[in-house]
Amino acid sequence: MAKNKTDLTNLIIKDKNGRRFLAKIFYSRVILSFFIIALQISIFILFCVRLNPHIEYYYGTSIGLSAIFMIYLSNSRGRNEFKITWLLPLVIFPLFGVSAYLMYHGNYGGRYYRKRMNKINDKLKGFYPPEEGFSKMLEKAEIEDLGKYLLRVGKFYPYQNNQLEYFESGEVFFDELCRSLEKAKSFIFLEFFIIGVDESWNKILRILEKKVKEGVKVRIIYDGIGSVAAAQSSYQKYLESKGIEAHVFLPVIPFFSTEINNRDHRKIVLIDSEIAFTGGLNLSNEYFNYGKNRFAYWKDNAIKISGPAAVSFTRMFLQTWNLQSKKEEDFAYFLHGGQKTYESKGLVIPYADDAFNKIDIAENVYLYLINHAKKSLDITTPYLLIDNHLLTDLIFAVQRGVRVRIAVPSIPDHFTTFCIGKTFQYDLMKNGVEIYEYQKGFIHSKTFVCDGKIATIGSINLDYRSLYHHFECGCLLYKNDVVKEMQEDFNQIVKDSSLMTCESYKKSPAIRKFAGRALRIFAPLL
Repeated sequence: MAKNKTDLTNLIIKDKNGRRFLAKIFYSRVILSFFIIALQISIFILFCVRLNPHIEYYYGTSIGLSAIFMIYLSNSRGRNEFKITWLLPLVIFPLFGVSAYLMYHGNYGGRYYRKRMNKINDKLKGFYPPEEGFSKMLEKAEIEDLGKYLLRVGKFYPYQNNQLEYFESGEVFFDELCRSLEKAKSFIFLEFFIIGVDESWNKILRILEKKVKEGVKVRIIYDGIGSVAAAQSSYQKYLESKGIEAHVFLPVIPFFSTEINNRDHRKIVLIDSEIAFTGGLNLSNEYFNYGKNRFAYWKDNAIKISGPAAVSFTRMFLQTWNLQSKKEEDFAYFLHGGQKTYESKGLVIPYADDAFNKIDIAENVYLYLINHAKKSLDITTPYLLIDNHLLTDLIFAVQRGVRVRIAVPSIPDHFTTFCIGKTFQYDLMKNGVEIYEYQKGFIHSKTFVCDGKIATIGSINLDYRSLYHHFECGCLLYKNDVVKEMQEDFNQIVKDSSLMTCESYKKSPAIRKFAGRALRIFAPLL
């Protein structure tokens, strides 16, 4: 029996690249869009060739649908960028433009999960402490209004007396993660977009197996698209056979899952509600620079939080875990309180965003930091596909005298997003924002450092998917020592990067510039 399990794991490791490639094609929104467009063209050809006398019905129906839908879009609430994006397929392919909108933007499948999430949040209310003391904690802080906003809209509490540790790379994070998992006494929660069934994951898995035998409860959530190999039902059963509880987040049924955009992009490790990790790192060889990978070096980061703030990540995990669980959960077992405190200064506010709350919490935090920066604002992001709010406010920050620096990859992870991102970089550079291209490899960290004393770190990219569609998490840091470490790390990133200029953009390959400008209208769908 054990031999069969080992064979299953090794088989997945051996074949993971092929499976990942096929799955990306199979689930690709581009492929689905082309399929819908092909149907539209087929119907048009049918009318032209076989039903030509009745073609006026085709045009009449198309024009009527377009007119009704345009009226609906103009009166609906939402970003103008999304509306403009949907107008193009509506005008060219109206029948299936409307169908695609209703299926994917309407997201009727997501309505069930929204109701489910509301029920979970209602049940969690009994485990939130009184807000009064936490509001007073914010009174003398420069981020008082932001802290009260997070407390009001999401029950994201500010905490003092935490011990924080910053990891500037996946290698140092991995070693500390393994050491911390070994110390677990009650439970371990893991929630990741990507869990790669590979050598580094197997090392973690061996530790989890050991902890299960010691009586530690282990739960894992991984995304149905991000973790292609692990999402196989056979691998889920394999984990369960080892005593590990596993959920695939919103499993995707090709062509039918309307919530296909709503992925779990969070990166959370939670140990006994005493220790939490978050950041940009997934659990896979690539992120730890282990073995042979796509890029020469993967630059990422993470933070370890020991103390009272860790319980916020417990609540986040329980929300997503119970979103799909049919069993009644005993929250008291995990939210018992009594976390150890440490002598430290500063505030820590873990926060999250999800696809079903209709509030742009993640973007609002970023916009706040942009608009409250006085001297400097340093940002790292792998993707720069931003809406007009972020674009305008970043430019306004420069006009106010703030030095804004953004570090991005110099090599593409996804060609389309890379090309479109270049157009946003050019628009920012024209208005005084400094853009640095990381030269040592691929940069994947997602951080803001504001005036050297306020920072965020987490899973939230500067693109439409992270800001509007995904389940994300972050950690707001105010006057903590690790903010200085994050600033120093950014300064090192700048040294390992090349300063971009408008001239260098103009000299880039014509195909890249054309693709970026031509496809920019589709940025909200990527």
